[in-house]
Amino acid sequence: MDTIQSGEERLVRELRALYARYGYRPYRMSKFEEYDLYANNRSFLPEGGAIAFTDTNGRLMALKPDVTLSIAKNLAGTQDAPARVYYDESVYRAPDRQLGFQEITQAGLEYLGEADGYACGEVVMLAARSLALIAPGSVLDVSHMGFINGLVQAMGLEPAARGELLRAAASRSIPGIRAAAAAGGAMGMPVERLCRAVEIYGPLRECLPLLQGLSVNGETERAVRELAELAGTLESFGAPEGVNLDLSAVSDTEYYNGLLFKGYVPGAPAAVLSGGRYDSLLRKLGKPGGAIGFAVYLNLLERLWPEEEEGYDADVLLLYSEPTPPRAVAERARRITEAGRSVLARRSAQGARCRETVVLDEGGGTE
Repeated sequence: MDTIQSGEERLVRELRALYARYGYRPYRMSKFEEYDLYANNRSFLPEGGAIAFTDTNGRLMALKPDVTLSIAKNLAGTQDAPARVYYDESVYRAPDRQLGFQEITQAGLEYLGEADGYACGEVVMLAARSLALIAPGSVLDVSHMGFINGLVQAMGLEPAARGELLRAAASRSIPGIRAAAAAGGAMGMPVERLCRAVEIYGPLRECLPLLQGLSVNGETERAVRELAELAGTLESFGAPEGVNLDLSAVSDTEYYNGLLFKGYVPGAPAAVLSGGRYDSLLRKLGKPGGAIGFAVYLNLLERLWPEEEEGYDADVLLLYSEPTPPRAVAERARRITEAGRSVLARRSAQGARCRETVVLDEGGGTE
């Protein structure tokens, strides 16, 4: 069967099949949520705000600016029965204030329940394989907020300095890290450990000894153990190459903890996949257990399918003349579609873009 699909449609179909093979089930949600959900959890959301409106019963609602928050609110998982769901949805926010609000298409998955070592490894493996479906040469950068938090804790920093310090770490700015730390009253070896940590980059397994050498407390030790366990789980899955350690992949939101990861593919302008563990969000929402998931930003992939920009109107252009009986045209169109191909029946080829052309004569036969 040869049907025309856009690059995005093909990718979404392949992602759904991948996630379903590991027990994830489709999840559909409303385009709206009560505005208070977002107002009360602003620090979890990406920048860009929300489009709010009052519905017919007077409730203040918002067009969904985030999928994870909606799923965490509406689903619950337990140790014995975790919730595994996947989705493809649109969210509405303004990542660039000059361009205004945009519809951002996403596909991804969420795991809610007891997020043990296997569950985390499974999600990271699926993130890596999602990138491999998008393009060869993809890279998944893995970080751990526990290690960063442990290093920051060892500095004895004032809370106000934390945000600036993490922003400097995210850009691998060593002068910026030192300046932010000094502004918070920290200097010396604790600061230099963070500087060394964010400069580490390479295959996850190979970088673990370097990370172990920078560990300073129980939190950093726990992070190293989890990353080592992750490396072993990925190896057992036979996950694609290109999973690297990158502690500059950090988040200054208050709800992420543990693993964080970002995915990149050649030709895309920014990370096309982002995910992590967010147990703290579940606790904020009054739910037990842990949670981990990721999203693929489909709107960032449009330029990767240039052949789809021109596209085709149909597989077959079915040309007929005025004397051709309509029944003959309909019969041929039916046969084409029953063979699994799309058809565009017209009296003129002008402007039509099709893979193949079939011309009917006045009697309905092929010329």
